[in-house]
Amino acid sequence: MIENKSILGIRIDNFKDNIEEILDYLKYGKNVLIISLDVHQLLKIRYNKKLKEIIKNASLVIAAHPSIAKAYKFIHKEEINYINEFILFSKIMDYIENKNMSMFLFGDEEKYFFTISEKIKKIYPGIYMLGNYQNTKNKEELDKAFIGFKKIEPDVFLIHMGLKKSLYWFNNNKQNLEMKFCIPFKKPLDSFAGKIKPPSMEILNKDRNERFFLKKNIFRIFLYFNYTRFWILVFFEKITSKKNK
Repeated sequence: MIENKSILGIRIDNFKDNIEEILDYLKYGKNVLIISLDVHQLLKIRYNKKLKEIIKNASLVIAAHPSIAKAYKFIHKEEINYINEFILFSKIMDYIENKNMSMFLFGDEEKYFFTISEKIKKIYPGIYMLGNYQNTKNKEELDKAFIGFKKIEPDVFLIHMGLKKSLYWFNNNKQNLEMKFCIPFKKPLDSFAGKIKPPSMEILNKDRNERFFLKKNIFRIFLYFNYTRFWILVFFEKITSKKNK
């Protein structure tokens, strides 16, 4: 159902079923970590041995950009599903609501928790919000929080932090968690918090969200160099794999 391969040494999953069927398959596990990667995140993780290992051990790693899907086909000669982070967020939230699951919000910025929670309640009234908690470096406070998490037993632990920090946090604390799904999301929850304006569905469906965010922040133009770098690395990986054969 889920085939694990890699691009630039980083695991990317291929699956033929729709995301709802995949979630049905995974929901019987414990602390199922679901990750989506775009080109920028993939390049940042490439030289980080620890993060690569965490991603390798995740339950599901989804390509979040068409360039990754094209690179996957170029290297492995196979088609792969990719899902934009905003669309993935919407699909997962729809699934959680349809299954009447409970959710707990965890992150760094408590000032946004109320706004995010209220937005979730409004758009997805079938989701039962159990509460929220701000991340802390105080071990005693965190240990007490873990006791509370286990008592309320949320089905979904939604993490509002950057991917790198989310992965480190999950890896360091997974032994204290007992949920079905642990899912880090940044941009979609930032949009719920009012920190950014989300792209329209028309923009997302046409894969024009990069241009959308570029118009909001002209300095994002420098991120376009990442695509050139990405394809150069993919090309060399393809050549290397041919030579090894």
